[in-house]
Amino acid sequence: RHQVSERMTLTADTTLYLHYEESSPEFTMKCTVGGEALGAAAVLERFAHAYSKQTGSPLAPGGLHLRDSRGAAIACGALLPCGLSNGADLFVSVEGPPTADTAPQPQAAAPAPPAVTAAAPAAASSGPARVTAKEGSAIASSQARMGEHSYYYSVGKAGDPERPPVPQPQRTCVERVAAGAPEATISSFSFEDTDALVKLHIPLAGAGSLPAGAIRCDVRHRSFDLRVTTAGRLLRLHVPLLHEEVEPARCALKTRAGKLLLMLAKAEAKQWFELRKSKGVGDTEFLKLVPDSGETRTIIV
Repeated sequence: RHQVSERMTLTADTTLYLHYEESSPEFTMKCTVGGEALGAAAVLERFAHAYSKQTGSPLAPGGLHLRDSRGAAIACGALLPCGLSNGADLFVSVEGPPTADTAPQPQAAAPAPPAVTAAAPAAASSGPARVTAKEGSAIASSQARMGEHSYYYSVGKAGDPERPPVPQPQRTCVERVAAGAPEATISSFSFEDTDALVKLHIPLAGAGSLPAGAIRCDVRHRSFDLRVTTAGRLLRLHVPLLHEEVEPARCALKTRAGKLLLMLAKAEAKQWFELRKSKGVGDTEFLKLVPDSGETRTIIV
């Protein structure tokens, strides 16, 4: 275990969300850092304990590592929140040799799939060493399972002088849903309020395998219209009047395993008691609000 000898006093609580998505069962833990900074190693140990307790599956803290939403590694000796914004997402990864559950079984030699094959060590080559995903590692497994949507998609691909450019997947045109085609309202989602963001977790089976352009969201300063084209029908979540204003330029839409994550950036750090604006007692300003007004920013996934 890493001992943290340095302490840092914080002026306000910072909430971080730790996600484990490399294998099933997936797990998310909310971590509030307040008063004094926490060492990353201590947070990982707490995460491993919570994961094992909630899922019943063992997770050894000694083999865990943290990465931010851009895939940058966070050292085990770092003190959280180490500059991360309130409501930031962190991703827990397992690196190193395969465990007993994930180690490949002995079998006849056969060419491994390109997405999970580690580059052979270039002992006789005088060129620069390549950074590649180790065969059987969690990174290679993530690349094989999630393709270009993997957080580690670029490992073993970028900056490799000996490897030809990796062909990018062809964008698949999404067929327009014909007029009168079935439209269903998305009614199941969870609503999460943080200081800077409002997060909507929307269950959607096969979200990661939908063709490019199948998911789009029109965001305005006080509304959004999310549309998902799948299997010849249209799934829609439309909120014409949000509880408070948002900044469309800082909003984001991401796909996760079996769900969508819509992140609405607050224009002001106010608490949201509900997603939709409703008229309160004595609220004289409500009738002045115009639904779906303002400039539109379209996010396409």
